[in-house]
Amino acid sequence: MTNNPDLSRRAFLAAAAGAAALSTFERPALAAGPSMKDAYKDVFLIGTALDFRSASEFNETELEIIKTQFNAMTPENSMKPQSVHPQENSWNWTQPDTLVHFCEENKITPIGHCLAWHSQTNPWFFQGATRELALERLKNHILTLVGHFRGKIAGWDVVNEAINDNGPATTENLRNSQWFQIVGPDFLTQAFKFAREADPRVALHYNDYNIESGNKHQSSLLLLKRLLSENAPVTVVGIQGHWSVSGMNAQKLEQIDQAIENYKGLGLKVAITELDLTMTGAGGGQLGAGGFGGGPRRGGGGTVTPEALQSQADAYAKLFALFLKHRDVINRVTFWGLNDRRSWRAGQNPLVFDGQNQPKPALEAIVNVAKNANQKAQR
Repeated sequence: MTNNPDLSRRAFLAAAAGAAALSTFERPALAAGPSMKDAYKDVFLIGTALDFRSASEFNETELEIIKTQFNAMTPENSMKPQSVHPQENSWNWTQPDTLVHFCEENKITPIGHCLAWHSQTNPWFFQGATRELALERLKNHILTLVGHFRGKIAGWDVVNEAINDNGPATTENLRNSQWFQIVGPDFLTQAFKFAREADPRVALHYNDYNIESGNKHQSSLLLLKRLLSENAPVTVVGIQGHWSVSGMNAQKLEQIDQAIENYKGLGLKVAITELDLTMTGAGGGQLGAGGFGGGPRRGGGGTVTPEALQSQADAYAKLFALFLKHRDVINRVTFWGLNDRRSWRAGQNPLVFDGQNQPKPALEAIVNVAKNANQKAQR
């Protein structure tokens, strides 16, 4: 690694720009196919989650998919505390800067992820920390990170996954994280206030999985009501949307529908922040034993049949019809990954492009939901 971080960053950006520049005769035919971002351009943003770990990481077809299908982008890992802030006085800006630069060059809206989390946070945040010291470290982290991208990021996942998976519906049921242990439940309020101090105009999200149903949904309502009562500047609820095709039945759709209505009732916008629909195995937001990328998870690896592909397309279509119904409150739908190979659920075939970058029936189904709605509105 060079000792000159500015020189390293400039070289990386130049290489990335070179990798992204496609000549006319090299450009794949995907541009002529259905485009999700175009279909929903007047409704909400369509996003993807990825990182730029090296200048040549993405091939020409993948770059074309990014540019033609998505108008929002979330860094999958590069802005998480563990990645971007390894030591108290050390920052890794190259990857997040490259992502934001790519977004600027391609008219894509960047979303920041995430500022305070129980996972992927380096131990130095908590070593020898009193409540006051932990809050000081959290404040410095947020002011520096959000401040670095002030005016360039459209929204931040301020607090990520603070609610336990199992517990009573009558309490907030917060995780016993180190933030909770050292600071207390108001660490969330403080994190949102620090983020607002760093950028007075950016959207600020509470982001979590499985908060659309059951006790966890009720706990999320209690938490959000408390945050708002403490003047925490929460503006958006991020429903992650790590779901499965088999679980996307009428009851589940009704639960999602009601959850969106409930969050709207609190005066909040809603984003679907990490959408994927597994074709095999279970959904859910917990990281599987296999870690990120690289293999089957939770019963993954089954045979992909035409019937299974159609079932996935039908499930995605029902979801997007529901999202379209709530266009007044939903401002973004982001897929967590680019294709089935570049997914944390690789092996469960969860996205609308397969591992060879070929569109699945789900792509056309999603686009057709918007087309049909437009045609109906024009009658």
